[in-house]
Amino acid sequence: MAANIVWGLDIGSSAIKAVKMQRFNTECSIIDFDIIDIPAGDEAERPARLNAAMKNLTETHKFGNDPVFLAIPGAVCLHREFTLPPTAEAKLHEMVQFEARQQIPFPLDQVEWGYERFDATEDANKGINITLIAVRKSDIQEMTSLCANYELKLEGIAAAPMALYNFINFEFKPNTITLILDAGARGTDFVVMNKRQIYFRSIQIAGREITRVLENKFKVPYDKAESLKKNIEKSPQMDQILSVIEPTLRNLGADVQRTIGFYKAKSRGQKIQNCYLLGHAFRLPKMAEYLQSQVREAPFALVEGLQRIRLGSTVEPSVWEHEFPTMAVAIGLGIQGLGLGELNLNLIPRQTEVDQARAQWKKFAAMSAAIVVLTFLITYYFSSKAFDEFTRNSKEADDLKAKLVAAQGDEKTAIKDIPAKREVNLRLQSASRDREKIHFAENTLLTLKGGDDKAIFGLQNKTYVTNFYASRAPLDQKSDSARWDALRTSEGLKRLYDDLKTAGDPYKVAPEMRPDAPLIVILSGQVQVVDNNPGAAIDVCTKIEDAIKKIPQCKGQKVEFEYSANRTVTYVEHIIPYTKDGALDFDPQKQVADETKNWVFMPFHFMFVWEDPADKDIVPPPPAPPAPPGH
Repeated sequence: MAANIVWGLDIGSSAIKAVKMQRFNTECSIIDFDIIDIPAGDEAERPARLNAAMKNLTETHKFGNDPVFLAIPGAVCLHREFTLPPTAEAKLHEMVQFEARQQIPFPLDQVEWGYERFDATEDANKGINITLIAVRKSDIQEMTSLCANYELKLEGIAAAPMALYNFINFEFKPNTITLILDAGARGTDFVVMNKRQIYFRSIQIAGREITRVLENKFKVPYDKAESLKKNIEKSPQMDQILSVIEPTLRNLGADVQRTIGFYKAKSRGQKIQNCYLLGHAFRLPKMAEYLQSQVREAPFALVEGLQRIRLGSTVEPSVWEHEFPTMAVAIGLGIQGLGLGELNLNLIPRQTEVDQARAQWKKFAAMSAAIVVLTFLITYYFSSKAFDEFTRNSKEADDLKAKLVAAQGDEKTAIKDIPAKREVNLRLQSASRDREKIHFAENTLLTLKGGDDKAIFGLQNKTYVTNFYASRAPLDQKSDSARWDALRTSEGLKRLYDDLKTAGDPYKVAPEMRPDAPLIVILSGQVQVVDNNPGAAIDVCTKIEDAIKKIPQCKGQKVEFEYSANRTVTYVEHIIPYTKDGALDFDPQKQVADETKNWVFMPFHFMFVWEDPADKDIVPPPPAPPAPPGH
């Protein structure tokens, strides 16, 4: 049953965004909110910094017994879509669970998962469409433990993209295919909503990358660069600052356009009709206009305030207006908690629900016990029959004690496997660290320089990167691309995996169960063959190989490659002539111009292990057992 008052907490990388919402029939209002900064620092110190921020929040706001909904980042969510055959409602969960075992690359007892039905139809023969979301239990445990430490009544955990969906759907009720871009500190959430269907990805370019560019360019501390970014309009150097961050904005636009392409390919060409922009980064001068000039799929609308949700009398409008751009996820959580959301998938662990019910039962049991004792004393005082009642209660107490002893034995049995599970969790934790590594690897490779200290990729060498792949999971998933499948089965990649085979067949052993699972990087691109001279293209590929081997993370590693002067691709350009007055000078009935130009490129693939010598992927040993008494 939905609550009338609920808190939505969006715990991000740099701040906790909290909003308290109240429901009135089918409407709602915001009655309290806050943003608590999480100071920057080493990732190892994040739990301490997060606890300090949470302590600040709970001490300055009264949570009491109000329900709390948390967001889990979309970057750690596994998202799958599939269609089930028509079935009875009573058997639907069983069929989804069977499909989940096939779709989720982890045992189900290691994840929390749920699903939503979408695109309902009156034709039962078309089947049932399902959106499946799964998150590793270790990521959920961080959330539940944090709430337990501060005695918050956690009633829901939702994927952040679904919270964005609920916010935009409640506020604007879009009836066409809609894109949501929410720029946070470390990433930009890309969410497509099509009726009840949701598609999301995380783009690893956002506010922090812009700040880092300013930090490196102007040689100022991070805090100074952040202030410079937020006050661009007030700076006399605004044009210079905008020119510095332009490449980052261009990369963001390219990633957005590329992700739109992935969605359209997946959805058989469905076109996005409109787009909503959220986050402080999109409020930077010319940011939205620049992005719109790159991505022309749909018109962009910068969400600058609330339309349907009201502000309570205790909320200062001027303060809210400044902080609103980062509050969309927290508001979406509140909408779900109030029972007003379109999507209601809840990833809260079943055990947490049981613990909450048990806590309520204990309160009820304590009250009941007090009433029983009082009744017993009164009865004993007025009647000798109280003795029989006392005897009966004593027997029940003995029975309860026996059950308690049995429960303690069950508890010992249950916790004996915890050390082994803890070791598996430690191995799984490497995935969260990999995001920074992969981002650094991509930047390093895209800016490779040759022996002449000049950039390899670009117009000078007519050499271009077409794909970057990095993962610890083996490259064994089939696709609809013949070129990708050829790379997946190439001899070079096979030799690379054969050299790393230290714990069984890497194509069959799940990488998260092996402490030595390597980070494999594949860099793909094309070199233009000029004047029918493939030798020059081969020289460029050799230069790329030499540059990769000099990278500290690749020294001593074997670099496999796929390129050949005999394997080229040709692109045909139809040259359209114009007259002096600007009119077309060819027959429109032919559809294309008569004159053409051929562009010949030689594809290349480089495959290697990326291993940071300063950050080895070593699984720490489990803690030693406590010493026996007297030692």
